Amino acid sequence: MNGRIGLRTCIVVGVILGASAPQAQQRPAPGVTASVPGLAGLWETEIARKVQTGEIDVLSAAANTPPPGGGLPPGTAELIKQNQLLGNPPYIREWEQKARTGAQRTGTLPAAHAICSPPGFPAIMEIPFADDGLFEILVTPAETLLLTASGGVRHIYTDGRQHPAARDLWPTPMGDSIGRWEGTTLVIDTIARKVGPISWFGSALPIPTAQLSSRAHFTEHLRRVDFDTLQDDMTIDDPERFAHPWRISIRYKRVTDIDRLLTVDCRENERNPVVNGQFTLTPP
Repeated sequence: MNGRIGLRTCIVVGVILGASAPQAQQRPAPGVTASVPGLAGLWETEIARKVQTGEIDVLSAAANTPPPGGGLPPGTAELIKQNQLLGNPPYIREWEQKARTGAQRTGTLPAAHAICSPPGFPAIMEIPFADDGLFEILVTPAETLLLTASGGVRHIYTDGRQHPAARDLWPTPMGDSIGRWEGTTLVIDTIARKVGPISWFGSALPIPTAQLSSRAHFTEHLRRVDFDTLQDDMTIDDPERFAHPWRISIRYKRVTDIDRLLTVDCRENERNPVVNGQFTLTPP
């Protein structure tokens, strides 16, 4: 298993037993024409970069030791605190109470297939783990694809097509996304996201998760801030559960130390053990 996933499993166990996560990186993909804005290449979430560099400590004994009074280990708590999609949505009063109640669940460890499955949208856009936090953007005239190391794929159609008619539209974990270019900014419109919490592992763990309805509508403005920084300004509108739209900005850093997307499967054996505080690669 890639070290990134190993870190994800560590976080899950830490949350339940009262624990934590790791990572990797590349250069922009060649061959993008001048008519296509330069988003192509390998990127990782800024929060995953902080985990990898140790700015967010999730590996030390101190980071994995629960406080005396109980609760999440400090490393896990900090990871959640810095993840905007695990923040506080502008719920209407009814859903504010339900969200607080749901976040108190103690839960049990999900099945391995649930832990290893790629998170759906929008959680996939702010994964804090070094494994799934790495993704590749592929730009073509007809669509832009976001590909994650664990197999998650977002198709963003930019050829002028519209969302399917209601009779042909059904919810999926990634939803249905169409987009358009406004200069160098990709504007994305997403609907039909499968109802459920914004979560890395589903709703079984005692981690606060935003609960969205079937009417949730997402608008993103994805653009490069500079050569090495990408930003996704996301607005989530859920008239059934939110008092007003929820706006967040997620940043990504260009990956420069690997030259391809490495496939990850957390059901395989760990291949990136930590030795003297450094991630190493174990031969197959």
